[in-house]
Amino acid sequence: MEFRVLGPVGIWRDERFVSIVGQKQRTLLAVLVLNANRVVSHDRLLVALWGSAVPASGRRLLHNHLWSLRRLLGDIAALASSPAGYALQLPAGSSDLDVFDTKVEQARTALSAGDAAQAAERFREALSLWRGPALAGTHPEFQLTEGPGLEERRVVTLTERIDVDLALGGNSELIAELRRFVAENPLHEKFRGQLMLALYREGRAAEALEEYRIVHRHFRNELGLEPGEDLARLHQAILSADPSLDPEPRRLEVPVAPRSLPIPRQLPSDIARFTGRKDDLRQLDLMLSTGKGGVPAMVITSIAGTAGIGKTALATHWGHRVAGLFPDGQLYVNLRGYSQGQPVAAAQALHRLLRGLGVAVEEIPQEVDERETLYRSLLADRRVLVVLDNAASPDQVRPLLPGSPSCKVIITSRDSLRGLWVTHDVRGMTLDVLSADEARDLLVAILGTERVRGEAEALSQLARLCGHLPLALRLAAAHLTGQPSLSVDDMVARLRDENPLVALDIGEDPHSGVRAAFELSYRALPETARRVFRLMGFHPGPDIGVDAVLVLAGLPSSEGRAAIDRLVAAHLIQRGEGGRLAMHDLVRVYARDRGDQHDPATDRRDALSRLFEWYLHTADEAMNSIDPGRLTMLHDVSPEARIGKKFTQSNDASEWLEAEYQSLVAVIGHCSSYGWPVHAWKMARTLSRFFYFQDRIEDWLVSHEQALTAARELGDRRAEAEVLGSLAYANVFAGNHEEYLNLQWRVLELCQAAGNRKGEAKALCDVGYGLLRIGRLPQAIEACLRSLEVEKATGARPSATGGLYRLAIAYKQVGRLEEALDCLRECLLHVREKGDRRNENEGYILIHLGEVQNGLGHTEDALRSHLEAFGIGRQAGNSRLEADALNNLGRGYRRQGRYLEAVEHHEKALMRARELRNRELECDVLIALGRTFLAMGEHDDALDNHQAALKLSVDIKYVYFEGHAHKGLAEALDGLGREEEARVHRKEALTLFARMGIPQIAVIERSAVL
Repeated sequence: MEFRVLGPVGIWRDERFVSIVGQKQRTLLAVLVLNANRVVSHDRLLVALWGSAVPASGRRLLHNHLWSLRRLLGDIAALASSPAGYALQLPAGSSDLDVFDTKVEQARTALSAGDAAQAAERFREALSLWRGPALAGTHPEFQLTEGPGLEERRVVTLTERIDVDLALGGNSELIAELRRFVAENPLHEKFRGQLMLALYREGRAAEALEEYRIVHRHFRNELGLEPGEDLARLHQAILSADPSLDPEPRRLEVPVAPRSLPIPRQLPSDIARFTGRKDDLRQLDLMLSTGKGGVPAMVITSIAGTAGIGKTALATHWGHRVAGLFPDGQLYVNLRGYSQGQPVAAAQALHRLLRGLGVAVEEIPQEVDERETLYRSLLADRRVLVVLDNAASPDQVRPLLPGSPSCKVIITSRDSLRGLWVTHDVRGMTLDVLSADEARDLLVAILGTERVRGEAEALSQLARLCGHLPLALRLAAAHLTGQPSLSVDDMVARLRDENPLVALDIGEDPHSGVRAAFELSYRALPETARRVFRLMGFHPGPDIGVDAVLVLAGLPSSEGRAAIDRLVAAHLIQRGEGGRLAMHDLVRVYARDRGDQHDPATDRRDALSRLFEWYLHTADEAMNSIDPGRLTMLHDVSPEARIGKKFTQSNDASEWLEAEYQSLVAVIGHCSSYGWPVHAWKMARTLSRFFYFQDRIEDWLVSHEQALTAARELGDRRAEAEVLGSLAYANVFAGNHEEYLNLQWRVLELCQAAGNRKGEAKALCDVGYGLLRIGRLPQAIEACLRSLEVEKATGARPSATGGLYRLAIAYKQVGRLEEALDCLRECLLHVREKGDRRNENEGYILIHLGEVQNGLGHTEDALRSHLEAFGIGRQAGNSRLEADALNNLGRGYRRQGRYLEAVEHHEKALMRARELRNRELECDVLIALGRTFLAMGEHDDALDNHQAALKLSVDIKYVYFEGHAHKGLAEALDGLGREEEARVHRKEALTLFARMGIPQIAVIERSAVL
């Protein structure tokens, strides 16, 4: 269990956030964590929780909160009591504050030992623990008392970290950071002095002096004082260009051998306007750390990544940055592993390296083994940086590795060189593309600020179209530099309208383009891997699972996985979370180009058809597993003909749907646009319940608009009605209630025109639901009764989730609780007759049944119903159902006077509702939580929750919740003595209830349900 106070106060258990009940609970936890393993007096706890306004019942309420905290911790012994107070027993490292203190102490110890790089790393780790202002979410007076001290500790640590970075030579990277700190703390002399020093060391003495003039003016005008002595001395030292301000060179504690050979300086020239890669440079800085006991260690770092990612640029820039730390020189060899010519053999590379070390040609041995021996002998006890660029394989590299621990080696390759890790201690780095800001900064650095003035948005678009790939960015900048009349917007349009690989090519230098770089990696692949790569380029999703690749390529598992491994090793594709595979956007374009040139269109279509069929059947199997009561879209497919993946547990199905989600959504759009209309509408309908379970409303809307286009293209009225009905529900959850009703009326028309009585009954039921949502409750009851009449006319029994279910909800909302109870019991009977205990429809019926039982005062029955609903939701992996049940359990505990348990369950439900981004559920929970606070007499908290509920209910256009939010606000304001404001909200509530047709007695009774 991890306790956090350096930011929002919270507890993490098993990498999951544990909900904490209210502001007072968070404050109680915080004060105990700040004083971990020390007794905190009762009086101090009372003042922390209530500030200067401790209530008469404070001690009793304090004991309630302590009891609740004990339950939350799950370990009674962890919170020890004594006559003097309470102490929270925490082992070392249990709180972020303790870890912070430990990291800071480690940093200071490393600094005392002369290991600045290690100190900088520990300081950064300590500061990364801060997630915002300390003690957030606690009592304001407590924050004012305890927060400044913690903030001062953070600032002191930050200044120490910056001092170390300045000593390590990171002046240019620090300037922007320090400017921000100075702007936030204009009178903080330490930050100002550090900024002045960083500017001076970058050759910007005038700017450093200007900083002093600014702070001097601040002090004189605002405080009537002069800056401190330290800042004044620094000012004088800068004026006189005092040599003491120059950074001291860092040196490794290794004796320097006598030099009898020339010192090689073979690094290529540094990259002009190198931008970004701060974290990667810091990781390379770790190469400079000593080993155990302060003894230098032989360090090999392998930088891998796709073509054009900037591996050589990073290695070269870092080599120049630390050249002074390698007084015996820097060796460099381009091994041409991915170049137009043949890779450099180990014998050739050793020849070049020995020549660089001053060995005459006639003295270089002929045998490779002898060259290796001589090479390692010459490097023994010397401090040399060896850069082996563009390596092809581990075998090419192994003979070139020094044996001396005082040497450092950097290897760059498009391959991961995993085989090298088996025989040597290698630190692996995989470069990713630049961040959006770094990519934009690189373009500005190359083009100049004047050229791009006023084109910030266009620059961001250009960077995005280049995929933030450094090579592509430099090529785009080269086009703009070479054609002054070409604007950034023009280049953006060219990349959008043309093949970006063609648009980025430079005609007079075809080998410098992105396409040529990718071609070198592609040519090194075996044919099976090439074919898999080409087909993957046509996959419509942002990533793809391994099983889907095997289906797409039609390969057996072993052969397909070997091809995938080869593509990953070549960094043409990347493995992400869960082993999913992704391509850079420009790599995808290259793969498609290759596919267009090499594979017949019919072969590509067959491969995609096979994949889309597999996706559809597997999605159907997954939905059957997590939602057994659903109606499959594959009516005409026999079980023997199903080709999809099988699922034995609903959890497996949920995990598959979540992993493939983005791909499945992309497949719907692709199938709708490119000639697979049946797959498009069936996939959309198959996923509709998943959209609902996960509250992916925007995707639900977009995918079903695409599916509707496909259904109408087919001229299939049944498909159109299916899609329209589901699209309507997407609209209602998006708050578009009128559009929902319009779509459902259209469904009703289609069903009536086709003589589809079952469809007509369902459409009437859905119309009733829409009327419920907009608060037209009498009309909703009428529509549901008509639905039942049509359903009975067909000879079918009433559906457990059809008109009878909607009628029960309508009865519940107007206060006809006994009638609602009868309807829900009949629904429950129908759904249980099917015998599937995983059916989530049963869970929702139980939710409503429990609400009605609670409203009728049958509290124990209500709790049983909600606990059963929670179990069904947990088993099915339906987070929305779980949250609904938790919220209603809170209502039941409130009715029993178990207020802290009630609040705890409401808070858990609120957290899940927000995780799901389900605003309707969030609104319901806020109203329930507000009513519980009202019952506790906590009118401030009740006011806050009902205000939040009112805003949400208006946003989502849910009139029913809006009325009850106004009612709760009136009661909270009454409790606070604000009668005039309460009267306004009470009047608004009564108006809304009257408009919905809810009798006043039902309003009073319904408050117990809510």
